[in-house]
Amino acid sequence: MTDAFQCVDCGWRTFYEKERCLECGGDEFEPWRPGEGELLSVTTIRVTPDGVREPNRLGLAVFEGGASVVAQLDGDLAVGDAVALSGDRQLSERRGSVLTGPQFVPAGE
Repeated sequence: MTDAFQCVDCGWRTFYEKERCLECGGDEFEPWRPGEGELLSVTTIRVTPDGVREPNRLGLAVFEGGASVVAQLDGDLAVGDAVALSGDRQLSERRGSVLTGPQFVPAGE
């Protein structure tokens, strides 16, 4: 998930598909490329469900327009770093099914 969505009516931005805009109630969204964001928080999960790697480093970043997302971290990113979203990374594998999601990488890579 490297694309995000912007409400056509008010411009509110989100990384997750919604049926209605949380700001104005509009029901039409257009794609939006998030660009660079700032890493606000980092945590390491040491006890995970079956099929999910441990330790699992996650971060919270905010992007232009206030849209925020939680994603896995690449490398040694720290709070305050400029980040970008990169394609899908394997999050878990269970019963032959693979779940993927975004990851943060240093901005400019």
